[in-house]
This record gives sequence, C-alpha cells and structure tokens, in this order.
Amino acid sequence: MASTQGICKNCGSLIILNDREELCECLFCDCVFPTSEALAIAKNPEEYTFPNEPQPKREGVKRYNVVPVYPDPIPNAIKQQAAVSTTTSVEKNPYEVSADQIKAPKDVVIKIAVSFLAALVLVLAISAPLYFSRQKNKKAIAESIDNVFVQAGIDVNTEKVDGHFVGFSLSGQKNDRLRVVTDSEVSPEVAFDVFKGYAALRANQYGLKDESFGKYYAPIRVDLVSADAEYIIDFDSSEDMTVENIRIVAYVDKAE
Repeated sequence: MASTQGICKNCGSLIILNDREELCECLFCDCVFPTSEALAIAKNPEEYTFPNEPQPKREGVKRYNVVPVYPDPIPNAIKQQAAVSTTTSVEKNPYEVSADQIKAPKDVVIKIAVSFLAALVLVLAISAPLYFSRQKNKKAIAESIDNVFVQAGIDVNTEKVDGHFVGFSLSGQKNDRLRVVTDSEVSPEVAFDVFKGYAALRANQYGLKDESFGKYYAPIRVDLVSADAEYIIDFDSSEDMTVENIRIVAYVDKAE
C-alpha cells in the first residue's frame, strides 16, 4: 500500500489515500469517488469547482483511505454483551447491604438536629453579647478620640465616609488596636503621646481603674502613619515602654 495525497472533488479538502484502491473517501464530507480523480484534482486544483453537496448515508464502516479497515466493533460488542447477559447471571449476595438500606433511625436524626441547634444557640448566646458590647464601646471611644489627637498635637480627619472613619480605625475584640493616618509630621515622642492617650481613653470606657501594665497598656497596639514616618507602638513589659523602643517601620528624609 502506498499512501499519497489527493483532493476531494466535492468539498476540496485534502485526502490521504491509498493509490492502489479504486475508490477514495473524504473524511470531511464522506464523499466516495475514484482515486484517479482525487489525484488529478490535486495536480491542478484551481481548474476545478467544488459543489460541496450533501453525501448519502452509507451502511457499514468501510473506509477508502490509508486507515486499516476493520469490522464495525459496536454491533459486535452489543451482540457479545447480549450473549453474556443471557448466559451468565449473578446471584445477589444475601448478606450484602446497599447504601439505600442504611438509614439512621428517625429519633437519631432528631437528636442530631436538636444538638446542632443547641450548639448554635449556645454560640450565639456567647458571641452576641460580646459583639454588641464591643460595638457599644467602639462607638463611645470614637466619639471622644478626637481629644487624644488634639492633646498630641496632630491633625486627624475624624469624619465618616460610607460608614468608615477617614483618619482612624478601631479593631480587636476589646478595641485594643488603633490605626491612625495623619498629614502632620510626627516624632516618636508624639507617637508615644498618642499611645498613652488612647490607652487612657480606652481604660476609662471599659472602667479599668487599675493602671497596671498588664491590663492598661499591654493589650494596646497603635499603628500611626504620618507625613514623615510610620510607627508601630506596642510594648511587652513596663520596662520596655519607652520612646526608644517604638518601632519606626519607615522614615522619609526631608530634602533640604
């Protein structure tokens, strides 16, 4: 067998054919026609007009191309399957249990549902008061925080836009995290004043009379972004609570 190239006389597609076969077939439009015509058209395709007509449906799987021809496997497979089905039968295992047969008793399902609802109610009972308490204290602190900025000598925009304060934000379960953005130039000493002022405001709101470091200052962290520096103010111990231990994470030198 020698494979070569021809052109379909119906649609003009390239055909890989067996030049020893009398007929060839186009795999694109199913046109079956003499091999000699396909070879002749391939030599001068510009001289031909391709009608591109629908081709009649043919029975079987005979293919006139370089692909080996085999009997249609689908009918044979169906026949073999039918033969196996009629000659062999699988007996059901009496001890086999299907998934549909495994069903939890109704009372078990009810107990699971009740337990889930009880757990959900318990979570809500614990978290809801904490949430509302946090929101209440957050609102009160936000209303008075302008005094902290004024006493420290920095300008912070305390207006709300789309429900959020422009120049600061409060977070943490007990509002122990303060983020501040200001256009003012801030020194480490001023950043320290903001930290102490916010600690006092928060302690007053939460009724903290004890000024021990663990309750008064330890939970607090202030992130302050100013015109010339960015500060992180938090301390691990009372001995550590000094201006020198304030972290400067970025500093912009002013051009002279």
